Amino acid sequence: QVVANDVDVQRCNLLIHQTKRMCTANLIVTNHEAQNFPGCSLAKFCPEACAESKLQRLEFDRILCDVPCSGDGTARKAPDMWRTWNIGMGNGLHRLQVEIAMRGIGLLKVGGRMVYSTCSMNPVENEA
Repeated sequence: QVVANDVDVQRCNLLIHQTKRMCTANLIVTNHEAQNFPGCSLAKFCPEACAESKLQRLEFDRILCDVPCSGDGTARKAPDMWRTWNIGMGNGLHRLQVEIAMRGIGLLKVGGRMVYSTCSMNPVENEA
């Protein structure tokens, strides 16, 4: 199963449209702010001898956090961006990027893998 999330509803619709061609039922697309992605609990299978079902927290094996960024790494294909770029662009996104990364870690299984991605060269956005 794959759960894909995007805060932009148009990007969610595009993802659904593009993946329909693959005829897969293993995709769930959600539209949430990633830093506030909701936790889910699943009913754990219990044999008939069990009197009540137990809820199990949904955790992910792998998470890709493709966070919003200043985009200064795209300067090669968008050289005009340097006219409006300033150091505050990346610094202003840092808190949101950390919140998204921390939420991703909170949803990850023990031993799982999270990949953090930006299209920036700014060390504050990538390493801090």
